Amino acid sequence: MAETILTPPLPDYGGPHQPGITDPVWPATAPEGVGEAQYDALYAGQLERQRHLHVITADVASRTREDLSDLLCELTKFAKRQMAKLPPKDTQRPYDAPVVTRRVTVTVGFGATLFTTLAGDDRFNLAARRPASLKVMPQIDGDEGFHPRDHATDLVILVSSDDYYVNEYIFGRLYYRGVHPDIRVRSVERGYARPDSREPSGFEDGITNPRDCTAPSSMHDVVYVRAEDSEPDWCAGGTYLAYRKIRRRMKRFFDLSPTAQESVFGVEKKSGTRLEPLDAHSHVAKINPRRTNHLDLFDMDDLERRFLRRPYFFDDGLDAAGEELRGLHHLSFARNLGAQYEWPVLMWQTNPDFPVPGAGIDNLYGTGGASNIAGGYYFMPAAASGDDHLGTRLGL
Repeated sequence: MAETILTPPLPDYGGPHQPGITDPVWPATAPEGVGEAQYDALYAGQLERQRHLHVITADVASRTREDLSDLLCELTKFAKRQMAKLPPKDTQRPYDAPVVTRRVTVTVGFGATLFTTLAGDDRFNLAARRPASLKVMPQIDGDEGFHPRDHATDLVILVSSDDYYVNEYIFGRLYYRGVHPDIRVRSVERGYARPDSREPSGFEDGITNPRDCTAPSSMHDVVYVRAEDSEPDWCAGGTYLAYRKIRRRMKRFFDLSPTAQESVFGVEKKSGTRLEPLDAHSHVAKINPRRTNHLDLFDMDDLERRFLRRPYFFDDGLDAAGEELRGLHHLSFARNLGAQYEWPVLMWQTNPDFPVPGAGIDNLYGTGGASNIAGGYYFMPAAASGDDHLGTRLGL
């Protein structure tokens, strides 16, 4: 056991971006008294997610732009209050360790249907302001009984904290319309984080995540829209969220030998080291090819198509057949949804002729038994400053 115990980093409540995307994050340099080599390998610049996640989707029942503006104003104020709250001391028992912070973040995103409904109605006169890549998530190979169009919603609200009941309280306020009567919650998904980021079958998720170590931050370069990007002006400082709830068929996977399990992922289970030779349809070969000196037809290197993963895991009990309902909430943040997320998914992961003809789709979705059962695309705007709300820059 190490003699020094590090205090987890806090969310960034005062920055230009909404908290809960690229934060909390460990500082790039090791604090005094901490071994630099170990710190650099395991902490420096890495996300330190809160323990619990609620993914809440909702529609808005507002009829006018003024009503929508009022809704977003109340939602913004509510989110700021929840993040600013200190844990009440009168509910803490006298001999328990004091709770100083629950590291609460409430992160709000807009779905494509907020700008144009599925029926094509520009109800708030926002269609011309829609982010360039925002749309209803398309159907892909690997979707199991999941039709993204049926899951498309106006809003997503990501609630994260270190205490489950805090998330439940915030969800209850939204669900029972205590924040605004026009917020109509459609669904809630609950997840948990592991410090080692190992998904249900024991393999680490997000090994190659960008870190916040360089200046300017490589993580921020990958995630946040810039003013010079081909986006409406109000999108600068925001980011796209691609969310998939991925079920893992654990019995099918655990019936494989340890060697076959590693072959599905293409890495050694304990170390995360890529296997050599690498099966062409293994997960890492399909989603993270790492070709040297390779530029694709858009003159992009493979590393330019990276995105930030913020994985949480779920355990929803058993299904009707008595099989476990386990898997991960795959939260991906990208500055360019098409180039960084859809290209790797459509041109690599689900393309049967990548990286070689006849490779098949990602083996995680074949032998590995993974399937997509929920999800959607959203745009997470920049943080609201001063008296502004999350719709101010949108013109509301």
